[in-house]
This record gives sequence, structure tokens and C-alpha cells, in this order.
Amino acid sequence: SRPMLVNAPTADRPTKRIKATIATVDAGIDASATYAVVSSAETSRVSSPSTETDDGAAIVDDAPLNATVATGVATIHNQKQKILIQTCLGLLTSALPQTLVSFQSKSKDLSTFKELWTAHGFRTSMVTSPKPAVSVYLESCINPSGIDVSKSSDVIEGRNYLLYLLGMHPNQKDESDVEETYQSGIKSVYCLLQFCKKLRSVRESDMQDPRIVEILKDWETGLSTCTNAVASPSFIDGNKAHADIHVTNLRTFASNVPEILSNLISTLMTIDHSLHKEQLIHEYDRIEYRNCTLANACLQRVMSCVNDVDPSSLGNAAATASNSKKKRGEWIFQRVYFKASPPGKYLPKYERITIHLNDPSSEGEEGVLASGQFIFLPSLTQVLRGAEMMSTSTSREITTSSSTSKKLINAGVRSVVGKMVQTTWDTLLRHGYYVDEERKKHLGPLLEEFYESGLLGGRDASMPILLNAHFNPTYALSLYLHGTAGAGKSSLVRNIFPAINASIAAYADPELLVRFVKQNLNKPFQTLRLELDLRPNNNDYSVMSIIQGRRMTLTQSKPGLVLVALEEMPSDVTGADPNQSEVAKLLSMRFSGRKGEFKDGAAPRNSEKRGISGDATIITVFTSNYDLEPHCLEALQSLDMFKNLSVIKVAPVAGEDREAFALSYLKQRLHESLTPWRGNININLEVPCGNGDIRPLVRYLRLLSFYIHAMVLEQAASGSTSLDVYVKFDHATEVTTVTNMTNGKSTQLKPGSFQNLYPVKPLSLDFRASNTVIQLQNLHPNLQNPLELSQILEFYFSKTLAPAVILSQNEDLLHDLTTFLAQSKGVDGILDINPSSYKMMKSLYDPTDTPNLRDDILQILHGDGPTSKNSRFVAIELKCNSVDAQLQIREIIEDTPSMTAFSTEKSALYKDGLIFCVYIKGELTPEIESRASLII
Repeated sequence: SRPMLVNAPTADRPTKRIKATIATVDAGIDASATYAVVSSAETSRVSSPSTETDDGAAIVDDAPLNATVATGVATIHNQKQKILIQTCLGLLTSALPQTLVSFQSKSKDLSTFKELWTAHGFRTSMVTSPKPAVSVYLESCINPSGIDVSKSSDVIEGRNYLLYLLGMHPNQKDESDVEETYQSGIKSVYCLLQFCKKLRSVRESDMQDPRIVEILKDWETGLSTCTNAVASPSFIDGNKAHADIHVTNLRTFASNVPEILSNLISTLMTIDHSLHKEQLIHEYDRIEYRNCTLANACLQRVMSCVNDVDPSSLGNAAATASNSKKKRGEWIFQRVYFKASPPGKYLPKYERITIHLNDPSSEGEEGVLASGQFIFLPSLTQVLRGAEMMSTSTSREITTSSSTSKKLINAGVRSVVGKMVQTTWDTLLRHGYYVDEERKKHLGPLLEEFYESGLLGGRDASMPILLNAHFNPTYALSLYLHGTAGAGKSSLVRNIFPAINASIAAYADPELLVRFVKQNLNKPFQTLRLELDLRPNNNDYSVMSIIQGRRMTLTQSKPGLVLVALEEMPSDVTGADPNQSEVAKLLSMRFSGRKGEFKDGAAPRNSEKRGISGDATIITVFTSNYDLEPHCLEALQSLDMFKNLSVIKVAPVAGEDREAFALSYLKQRLHESLTPWRGNININLEVPCGNGDIRPLVRYLRLLSFYIHAMVLEQAASGSTSLDVYVKFDHATEVTTVTNMTNGKSTQLKPGSFQNLYPVKPLSLDFRASNTVIQLQNLHPNLQNPLELSQILEFYFSKTLAPAVILSQNEDLLHDLTTFLAQSKGVDGILDINPSSYKMMKSLYDPTDTPNLRDDILQILHGDGPTSKNSRFVAIELKCNSVDAQLQIREIIEDTPSMTAFSTEKSALYKDGLIFCVYIKGELTPEIESRASLII
């Protein structure tokens, strides 16, 4: 194995080091950091970027000049940032321009609506067919039409507001401009203000309760002072130090929003017991959706036709309550389309935005939001700016990267699709899943096709693009991931659905949700068949029924997407139960709505109404250790939902990708374990990454995070808010040394069985671990590896191992271990479980009261079980008297969440806080051994 050196301070290299910094305040990954790789015979290291320019010229080391330039750039940047903050707050909190407000007193017909745009310098036209609308030409968003910009200051102010509303103001051209300023903190502050305003309009007496006033008083008063200062001209040209203080305060107010929101909701529920948490959170989410971008926030203000709170009245309950009761405007957007230049040409004078206003007689038509409120695409600016991209493109023709689609599409849509794919990779990385270039090469084009179809909604590329927030895919995304154990197949499935959800929310529709359904295919065929069989009545709990119900749950305001994980497709070995051929044919029949045995040819009439095969909102992902046989692929592809099924071999990450994964995973682990500590950690890391199965490296990094976490706790106790850690692996001794560079203290770790890390000098952090081992030694003096067992229990109580799995062929020893753990504080126990006679989890059609281990554990963790002590930890004793019994427990003891087809994220069984003490009679199977933490 090769060591990985990440930012280690060494004297043997001339390259400048870049430190890997973890700021627990922000859980994001620093996407701006650029890493170059330098190699030697023994190591691969991450270094700073090359010091050569694009044309090959070396950068001259001129420190005084560089310092002067850097100071100038910083000054310009700070000045620009202050202007953007002032502009953003002004758009949201100052009175609407009078030229806009004056139109609200006029008649609310299309001709007056057209006049509104024409009066502000936009070229417009009336549309009469197929439905009345007003078109605003994109060219006039850049060059005013019919007004003198030097003499019409009031009109220009209104025009600028309308440009912000359309996402076409020059300040919105670059992503680093006003939109980023809005997203970086102002949005959260503004949404909370709108939430409070809404509450004061509908629950005025509750909001006047002293407890509520106490929660909001300091925050609103401080925010009012801050926004007054930002609105002042001196904020830009005055004292820089004072301006910086106000910027810092504004960020502080933004960072306090989650805590204030939580306290506000819990207190309101205390005041009025009829209120529900979900109800209040849903209302706040609705406000966030409506104001997901600055363009949408401006649109909501114009649509409601309210002179919203100005900076001087922020925090004034009476003012906000009064404003909230003003008359709502009657110009409500229903559907908005963008007609781009014809494919292959650039004719800007024909590009236009066509706005259809709300017509009560057409409720329920395509484009109308489920909540009854119009929202623009979050990527509105990028879609409209595609016209400019087309004008500067050398080829004037932009095609999709998919080999199956040669159609020309709008350059803005192409840009948005690329950003959605990149957001998917970035979100996976933030969740600790590293996608190497090989996986990106296979998955990228498929995601592009999927995202593009969702934005275009089945329309031809030459047709107008719907600008309502929407995502209506017509391309069925289907994957078959196969490879060796530990390649990262299940981890990808588990992490990709929130990544897809994040991408859609950021660029297409913030209101749409992606749900998750898991179905294990590696179970007896008759059981699988029972779960998939359709029932012709209201008691249909088949997998298809569950999937369809998951698209639109009671908590959703509109139907969403469903990712169906079809895990552990079996091999095609003749006589195996289950068999790949049988499973593929069963899925093909049942998902198409047909009963009986597999048949080629067209499905019977009306069967598609009973099945789910034609629904592109269902994403299917198979995982397997075995390749998909051609005849099985053919059987599956007879369904529309599997016609795009892509078979992808997943190999464990290797080389430089493996090193990058190690660093990102360690960052993620520390982010999770250190919350809510708000300090910074600088990590210099030199560890072996190994090859092949990624799970040993993941275990190594999880254990390493445990010891770094212990150092952070010690450092935090002294009041420090930062920590420098250097980790070095010595190949000669196989000892890993973790050093606190701040105080010079270090911990040496040695490898033990199952790639565990143990301190050379015993380290005891949780008395329950040492007490359990002492009690066990009293009954079993010949206990093997007591120090290793004690450390595994430390990992268990710190939730570093999730779950911890202890194996033994000594039945009494494991029974006593489980008993002693169950007697510890905060631990409950489940004893004497025989997998051969006691279900690990319910099947779909089992009665609701069917005893099973998964529900037993959940009842204890949720505090609603008959013997529960509201435990944070559970110790489970399993007795496997046969190889078949070991097969039964594979899923329950692995480190992924345990889910059934009808599980939700809330009802999934997460394994942190669980320890399985497994008695093995006879031969130990490799599958169980690979999941073990220790054998005693």
C-alpha cells in the first residue's frame, strides 16, 4: 500500500503546502481549492497548484508587488461586496418603486399589464392565441426601449426592480454577484422575517406572548439596527471598520436563524397545544420555496403589491402585522415561457418571455404550483442568459453529450444541466462519498439526459421553455451497479438520492422531493413473489403500491420522484434460490402490472394502469456482486422503466482518487462528530490507503476520527477554538501517530485484529467500557484480547462503529457480555435471539404485530417499547446455529441503514448505538467475518 501525504509540513519538497482545513461552522467542501499531484518512487502527495501560467511562463516571486496587488484586489472585493449587500437588502426591505405601485390602482387586465412593462422600457406584444398573454422581448432587457434613461430616474428604479424580478439585471449576470450574496445569509434572515410576519397576521395574540417576545426581541432589534446602518450611504464610503462590523453582525444574525426558528416553533406549541411541529415547519418551508432566489423574492413582493417593511421598521411587530393585512395584488403569474432563437441561429429580436396571468377557470393546468403560488425556476438567470452564450458561441450549435440524443437545445438549459450534474458530485462529496473520474464518465451522461428531460418536460428543444419551477422527467433513469464487495455500490445508492434531490432543488424546483424505497432481492423466491404480487383490492401492500404512494405523501405539496433501490440481485446459478433469471422475469411481469409467469410480447389491455413501468419519475438502481446476464437484461428492458438500464461495473477507488476519498471522508466524519463545536481543525495527514475493498480504509478513518475527536474535546475544554493535527503512519513499526501541533501532545496507535486501531498506552474515555470488561473477566478469567475488547466498546459508546459486531464460539461468554452491557447506563438489551426461528424484519404481508428484531430495536430507540428505558444504545445477542442463520443476519449487522420497502427516512434503522454479540456454531462464513469488529 502507498501512503497518502496531505499537506504534511516536510522539508524534503520545494512545493508550497495547502492545508486541509475543516471549519465545523460550515459543513461544505472547499470547492475552490485546487490540488496538483507530485509523485516519487514511494509516495503520492497532494501539493499546491503549479506556479506556471497557462502559456507556460513561470510566475516571478515579487513579494512587494504581489502584496500591493493583493491589497488592491481585496479592497475592490470588499467594496463590491458591501454594495451587493446594500442592494440586496434594499430590494427586500425598502418600499417598492412608486412606478410599480401606481399600476396596482389601475384595472387588472392584460392591456394594463402590458402597459406596466412598456412604461419601464421593455418592448412587448400581446398574445391572443392559444391563450391571452403578454410577451416581453429579451433584447429590451439589455437595451431600454422608448425611455430616456438620463431623465427618468423613477422609471429606471422601477425598471431595475423588474429586471431583478426576471433575473436579467447586470448584477445577476455572474453567480458570484447579488444572487450569491442573497443565498449566503440574507435569504435565511428574510425568510424568518416573513415567517414572523405571517404568524403575526394569523396568530397575533400568540406572537404577543412574553415568551415569544423574549425569543425575537434581541434578534429583531439588532437586525433593525444593522439594516439601518447598511441602508445608510456611509456604509459604502464611510468608516471601513464600522462597515465590517455590520457585515459580521449580519452574518451572525443569519447563523442564529436555525436556533431562533427552533425555539419559536417549540414555544408556540407550548402556548397552543393544537399546533403541530410539522404544520409550522411546512409553513416555513413554503416561505423558503417562494423566496428560493432573489428573483423569486422580488416577484413575491410585486405579486402581493405590498410596500413591505423598510429598514427602519424591521423588528416592529405592529408595522409588520399592519403590512401583512394589506390588499393582495391581482396580477398573479400562472405560466411563463421563454422562446429562444431557432436552433442553429441567433436572432435576438425574436427571443421573448411570454407571461400568462392567472385564470381561475384554468386551475389545475400544467405549470400551476400545487400550493397555488407561482415560483420561477431557481436557474432562471442561467436559462435566459443562454441567449448571450449562444451569441458568443463559435459553433452556434450546442448538442447534448448523450449519444442517443442529437437534438439541439437551448444553451442556457445545457449550462444548467452541467451545473446540476456538478452539484450532484459536490453533494455526494459532502456526504462523504467520493466519485472518481471513472464513475463520473459512466454516470455523468445518464444524469445529463435525466436532468435535461426534467427541465424540458418532454418538449422538443425548439419549443418554448417553461420557466415555472418544475421538473417533469421523460427519460427513465435506470442503473445496474455490480462489482466486488466493498466497491461502494450500496453507499452510492444511499447517497445519490439526496444528491439528486439537492440538484433539482437548487436549479429546477425547490418544492419537489425525492423519496427512497429499498427492496432486497436476495431472499427466498416465494417470499419475494409474495411481496411483489398485486392484490385487486384496497389492501394492496405490494412494492408497486408502496412506490406509487411514496411519490405523494401527506406531507408533500406536490408529487415528487422515487428512487427504488433493488439491492443484492442474486447470481444466475441454476438451482439457486433465488435465481437472477427468475427475479428479472418476476420484476418484468409485476412492474408492468401483470400476474402469472413471464411472457414475451405485448402486455394485456389495461395492465399498464396496474403497473408502474411507464413512469419516468421512478428511478431504479440495482446492486449486485454479479454481472447482469444478457437474457435477464432483455427481460427487464421489455419495460419502459428499464429500457435505458445501464450496466456499470463498479471498482473500488484507487490511486489518487483513493487518497482524495480518504481526506473527504475524514472531513465528513469530523463534521458529524464535532457538531455543535464551532472551531477549526487543520489536518496534515499521512496514512496508507491500501487497494481493493474500500471498507478497511473506511474503518481505519472512522477509528482515526475517534482519536482526533478526543483531542478536540481536550482542546475545547481549555477554551481553544482551533486545532492543528498531524497524523503520520510509520511503515517500519506500523504505528500511527496523531499529534496535536498546538500543545505538542501525541497519541500512538497500533493495529490490531480486523484493522482496528488501538492506543499503545491504554486510553479510557467511557467508564462503561472498562467496567463491562472487568465484570466479564471475573466470570471468564481466560478472556482473550481484553484490551482490544475494551477499546471496541469505547468505539461502540462513541458511535464510531455503527454497528459494533462481536463474534465468538463461546455461547456463555457472549451471553454474559450482552447482559453486562444491558446493565450499563443508557443501554437496553435484547437476549437469546435465534435467527432461524425469530424474524429479523417483517415481510410486506406479515401482520402488523408480527414479532421481529428490527421493530424491537426501533421501539427501544424511539422510547415506545414495553421494556424501553429511552436508551441511546442497544446490545443484541444473536445465536447462529447454522450457516443459514448466518445468512439471515447479514443485512441487520451491516453498516448501512436497515430499510424495508415501506420504510421512510424516519423509520429506517440506523446502526449507530447498536452492538451485536453473535454466537457462531460451526464454520464462520466470509460474509459475517467481513462485518466483524472483533472475535473473542
